[in-house]
Amino acid sequence: MALIIMAGGAAAQSAGIQAEQASAPALTQGSGQAAQVVGGAAPGMAPGSAPEAPGAVSPAPQGELALFGRHFFAAAQEPAGAGSAGDDYTLGAGDRLAIHLGGKAQEHFETIVTADGKIYLPTAGVLSVQGMTMAQARQLLDLRLRRLYSGYTLDLVLLAPKMVRVAVTGDVKQPGNYTLSALNSVLDAVSIAQGPTEHGSLRDIQVYRGENLAASIDLYSHLLKPGQSADVLLQSGDKIFVPPGRLRVEITGEVFRPAIYELAPGRPEDLGGLIALAGGFTGLAFRGKIEHSRMLPDGSRRISYYNLAADSAAGPELADGDRICVYSVKEQTPRQTVTINGEVNRPGSYEWEAGMRVSDLILKAGSLTRSAWLLKAEVAEVDPNRPPRLREIPLERLMQGRGDSLDLVLGADDQLFIRRIPDWQVGPLVEVRGEVTFPGYYPIVDDSTRLSEIMKNCGGFSPDALISDAKLIRRRQPMPEDREYERLRAMPRDQMSDGEYEYLVMKQNSSDADRIVVDFRRLLQLNDRSQDVALRDGDQILVPKTPRVVQISGCVARPGGVLYKPEADYKYYIAQAGGLSWDADGRRAKVIKASGEIKDDEDVDDLAPGDRIWVPRKPDRNYWQIFRDTILVAGQIATVFLVIQNATE
Repeated sequence: MALIIMAGGAAAQSAGIQAEQASAPALTQGSGQAAQVVGGAAPGMAPGSAPEAPGAVSPAPQGELALFGRHFFAAAQEPAGAGSAGDDYTLGAGDRLAIHLGGKAQEHFETIVTADGKIYLPTAGVLSVQGMTMAQARQLLDLRLRRLYSGYTLDLVLLAPKMVRVAVTGDVKQPGNYTLSALNSVLDAVSIAQGPTEHGSLRDIQVYRGENLAASIDLYSHLLKPGQSADVLLQSGDKIFVPPGRLRVEITGEVFRPAIYELAPGRPEDLGGLIALAGGFTGLAFRGKIEHSRMLPDGSRRISYYNLAADSAAGPELADGDRICVYSVKEQTPRQTVTINGEVNRPGSYEWEAGMRVSDLILKAGSLTRSAWLLKAEVAEVDPNRPPRLREIPLERLMQGRGDSLDLVLGADDQLFIRRIPDWQVGPLVEVRGEVTFPGYYPIVDDSTRLSEIMKNCGGFSPDALISDAKLIRRRQPMPEDREYERLRAMPRDQMSDGEYEYLVMKQNSSDADRIVVDFRRLLQLNDRSQDVALRDGDQILVPKTPRVVQISGCVARPGGVLYKPEADYKYYIAQAGGLSWDADGRRAKVIKASGEIKDDEDVDDLAPGDRIWVPRKPDRNYWQIFRDTILVAGQIATVFLVIQNATE
């Protein structure tokens, strides 16, 4: 995801700044020194630096950056049960202890710390251990038991920890009071509260005992420096407060953990420290120019560059909202490719690598196809300053390992051409698709194999085949350019003659595929050999499936398909289609049988799946014109009658 940073205010309008941004800034001499973009300074901007130009693009990682450490609280943790307690564990009411005396004594006691912080031993009596650590309690027991036993060993074990009541507040998802085991830590309590919110701090989790700040927990130390982790076990009455995380920076590019990182309050972090938090540089990191983007008080941003190539480099101190990008050394050189064209399995462009030979490129491209011409291949050696130089290679010797001296070392942008064997052809094929027993491709002898042979080889029609609509499709040969058609396409309709318009429509309705007129029913059911067409390479035989409907079209209320019903007549299907429309001419309705035969509706006794019923529209009648013509003819007849009558008198 590209990060687009636009400068605002007067800085965005400075043409001088934009001009400087358009060229790559040079690094200053010396490790850790910033190479800043120089131009006119915006208000509030440090001298010697410039804001990012409008539209300047800084790379960002693929996908959204996440806050580092948030995954630690992805799932709530269950409180810990009994377990081993360290010497610093503080005893209190509810702790269950086991005391084992070894050596000559061989005694075993179990006891629970009472509400007033005391334990009772049958031999030693009552001892107060409230607030003592395990180490202090063990020392107290040893002093008391030394009076009673000699030659013994002492083991003090926590069998079950006490339960403590703590409060978790601040920027956590589920603040509240929780009862936990005393073996749980502060981070356990925050996790049980479902972790910090989006704005909660991960590096300053505060623990209060009474009115005093007892500890501040840094989750990053827990995750990245386990030997220095300072997580604290809980005590009853602890208050855990998660403040907002106020200082955050992001780092992208060639580091092992690109992410958003929180800065610890009160502990300044420099650029080198952030890179260490991110796992350090990858092997592809371009350390000589680390990009540092900082937001200025007016909302614009300033870009600086730092050279961290030297081990002692630390870079600048970071501030909230800083963005760091570590570029890749692979991006500093243009991508160089070589291209292979022709008879290989994966032709195309491949990354050029020093020492790559012709045989290596053929291997990357999936090797040669069967149609590759082995007599020679051509290498076009490309030099940007000169015309390409062609070199021929005996490909067969090279592929057999007998032409090591001919296995040329390729340069960047070179092109390799593997030609096709002239007139190579595996064999002409036709494809049969649809409702036949064995659809697929079948070999033929061009202009010799007959349609009936292929239909026999594919097993004939399936029971659901609509034989009347079976088609034989043949690809047309490319036609020469029709200049008359191109001329008519550019003309408006009102400038064409009727003949020209008809020619244009005919050409527009032409396609690259032609249907050969064949009556499959007559050929295969009536054995009419006049329909037995000789096939050509690329022909397609398409056999559709018989629809389980009777199609109704024309002047009906709801044209479409009506589910076939055995023994139903013409009137049933018309009724299912909503009946005739007001302008329907039902007396001229036709039934088109699936076999292609056309009949009047009264001549059809029963309908079958795939049949079509077509209801035409009544012809338009101009009744006023008919009336006028009738009056005119009547007047003429009356006139003739009067003339004849006058002549005879």
